Formats: sequence, C-alpha cells, structure tokens
Amino acid sequence: MEPSLSRRRLLAASLGGTGAALLGLTGCGASSGSVSAGTGHLSVWYWSGALSTRLLAVARKGVPGVPGLKVQGAEIGDTYGKLLTGLAARAYVPDITALNSDVASFFPHEDQFLDLRSLGADSLKSQYLDWKWQGGIAPSGRMVAFPIDCGPSALYYRKDIFDKAGLPSDTEELAQAASSWEDYFAVGRKLRSAVPGTFLVGNIASVFRMSLLQSPKQFVDQDDHFIGDQEHVKRCWDLAVESLRQKLSAKINDGTPDSNAAYAQGRIASACNAVWWMGGLKQTAAKTSGNWRVTKMPGGAANYGGSYLAITKYCRDPQGAFAFVKWLLGPANQLAAYQEMALFPTTPGVYDKPAMREPDKFFGGQRPIDVFGPAAQQAPVVYFSPYEGTASTPVYQELTNVELLGKNPDKAWRDAMAAAEKTLSQKGVS
Repeated sequence: MEPSLSRRRLLAASLGGTGAALLGLTGCGASSGSVSAGTGHLSVWYWSGALSTRLLAVARKGVPGVPGLKVQGAEIGDTYGKLLTGLAARAYVPDITALNSDVASFFPHEDQFLDLRSLGADSLKSQYLDWKWQGGIAPSGRMVAFPIDCGPSALYYRKDIFDKAGLPSDTEELAQAASSWEDYFAVGRKLRSAVPGTFLVGNIASVFRMSLLQSPKQFVDQDDHFIGDQEHVKRCWDLAVESLRQKLSAKINDGTPDSNAAYAQGRIASACNAVWWMGGLKQTAAKTSGNWRVTKMPGGAANYGGSYLAITKYCRDPQGAFAFVKWLLGPANQLAAYQEMALFPTTPGVYDKPAMREPDKFFGGQRPIDVFGPAAQQAPVVYFSPYEGTASTPVYQELTNVELLGKNPDKAWRDAMAAAEKTLSQKGVS
C-alpha cells in the first residue's frame, strides 16, 4: 500500500507508454536472460509497498513447503522502466515481476510471460475474486498475471460534518440517501448550503474516474475499437460536469498539499475512493480520527487499483516460481500481508477472519471490512485494453480545462474525443 492520497490516481500514465516500449520484442528468448542466472535463488522485482516484506524475508531463506527453493526480492524504484529495458535486451530480466493494475498494457506482448494456466493456475481460481482473476487473462486466453491485492472502493465521509449539516450520517441511512450519483449530488447541495465553504468532492475528475470504474466497458473494446465516445463514458463526463455546475467541487488536484490540507481541515467532507486511500487519509488528516466513516459508493461497487505477479519467459525454474506465487499469494499469506501492509486480499475466504474484522478507531469503531468486503465481491468484471491510457489522457486534461480554466464542457468533450481518436488511430485502434 502507498501512503499518498494520490496512489494510482492516473494509472493512464503508464498504460499509454508500455506497449510502445515493447514494440521491438519478439517471441525468442531463454532462461539464460534471467537476472538470477548463476545464483542459488529466483528473483522477484517489485516496487515499495507491492509485496509483504516479512514474507519476502522468509522466501529469501527458503519457501516453506518447497525444499531448496529460495526467492530473493528486489525493490526497484522504476520497476516498469527496468523491466522494459531488460525485456528489450533479452537480458537481466527477473524470473518473477510485479505488474500494476495496468497489466493489460502487456497483453500485446504476452509471449514475454508464461501462461500460468500451463503451470496449474486454474485449480486455484475458486479461491480468488472472479473479476480480479479475469483481469490477468489476455484476450487470447493466456493467463499472464496472478492476483495480489485489489482496491474495492467506497464513499468516505465526515460524520461530524454531515451531522452539522443535518444530513444522514449513519452508514446505512447515507447509503440509501446517496444510492445514485444524482442522489449523492443532492446530499452535496444540502451540505454546501448548511456548511458554507465545505465541498462534497475534491475535483470533478474523481467523479468521472470512479463512476467509469463502475462500468464493464471503458475506452477501447476487446476488438481494439474506440468506444470512448459512447454513452457509458459520456454519462460519466456529464456527471463530472454536473458536480462542477452544482458547485460541489473544491477544485483541488488529488495528492497535492492543498488537497491533504483540505481533508485535514474539513473543507472536503467526502470522497469516493479505494480501500488503500485509507492509509494516506490517516496520515494526512490524523487529527480528524474518529470522525470518518465509510459506506457504499453511489452508483454501485467498483475497484480502483491493485497489483499482480507475472512469471517471465526467462524464468530459470517455472514450476518453482509458480510454487512461490501460490505460497506468497495464497489466502493465509494474503491475510498476513493485509495485517502487515494493508494490502487488501483478493481471496474473499479470509474476509470473515478476526484480523480483518477489527474495529477501526479512525472510523469511529466501524469495521471497514463490512463495506469493502462486499464491494470487492460485487465489483464488475472490467475490460481494460492496452490503450486505456492513450484514450483517457485527453479526457482528464479536458476535465481539468473545464474545472480550472472555465472551458466550455461541450467543446472540451469534442476536443477530448478528437484527440483520443487521432492518437489511437496512430496505434491501429479504429
């Protein structure tokens, strides 16, 4: 888990560039390209917060239940950059690597990774969230990546401020009062009127992002056709613009000092965000402990973020690597990683364990799992193409132009669509 409130706020950045960086790769290669060649261990690359440090320390000495197998983790600052460099050179490639939720950006070059189904992954499928499992499978049917954590999302809100505004503040009552985005905005209008200077959301891009994540379809379909101009995206754009029109947005970019201060000072009274946002909120708004609650997100369940592990085709010992993956990411160790690092499990069988049901003082003694557990199980199966970042980047840019520069929303939408279509056409997306 990353402590920043902005964790993965624009996954699009990496989505747009990864495919291009891999264009020169071919299907050749061998285990001789492994960075662990000549050593007595397998290698796994990851970024800070992606994997349990305690479990990696165990694996370095020996993976339990697998005699002779040692796996050494390496925390890489620019994991993707170094991985792409190694893959392009067909040398100095890790046996195992973490991939972020933009795993689809590697699908066009899936031959660089082993098909985990060939190693027996299908026998484990029932233990994992279906939508998360599907997210690691390329359109060809090859399973490129194995689930680590996920980011079920909810509506975070300041109970004390909602009480002051005379709004429903009980979690169940608010879930009913704000069951749709339109209802949520109605709550925001009352909040704005009752507590002047307090806003419902930080910025309109967050409304667009979270509402779109509730849709199985995004910007590009499985046939590489641009569908970002269709109603499922336009509705999210219109919701974002409407939140601005109703003066519900604080107009502050996520993850900035201004944003952190606004949450700490109560100028932003709610947010729709993922479970991992909790950690950053506790750090930046520590003095508000006890005043926050979480409830169902308006419009339905969604997932925002979460990572995977993949085994590269350069792996010296595929069976050993998969044995490590099964051990590290099995239900028991997902629970252990949650306790250590708040990595939300993709194995719903552990959601009822005492360690996940502890009351949280920051949330007034509420058990957040009661909200995030069902959200994780109800999130839709979403298809993210390798081109999502390319398509979404101009949309987020134009939303910023609308919110901060006063650009006409209709013109901004047309400009966003034109920019997306032009860039995608250069990549072969019609």
